[in-house]
Amino acid sequence: MRYARTSLVVIAAAGLLAAGCGGSTKKIAGLTANDHGSKDVSAGGTVALEVDNYYFSPTLLTGKPGEKVTVHITNDTGTAHNFTIESQHINKDIAPKTDATLTVTFPQSGVLSFFCEYHRTRGMAGGLKAS
Repeated sequence: MRYARTSLVVIAAAGLLAAGCGGSTKKIAGLTANDHGSKDVSAGGTVALEVDNYYFSPTLLTGKPGEKVTVHITNDTGTAHNFTIESQHINKDIAPKTDATLTVTFPQSGVLSFFCEYHRTRGMAGGLKAS
């Protein structure tokens, strides 16, 4: 009985740690993404995007169909990351402790995924959603 109680406490603690360390996950355009919020960028201009271990923040960007937006990506981690949108031929590495700036185009409808090619299987993905 003592073993069962200890196991239950360990399982509950692990669940609390997982929830605190990365929030929830959700599907974005078919990819599992570690969810770190969303932002409406339909006013255009430049949007700041943080890459971390292992998520994009914000995870979902919403904009006008066909709109072009400049994305300034900051990597404050000690790990190399990447920003890829295959259909737009974007594949940009972001070295540790550096940043990058690029332009993306929102889809005409629906959601277009982006991801880190190195950490996609760990949930490092996000999306551009046409509003």
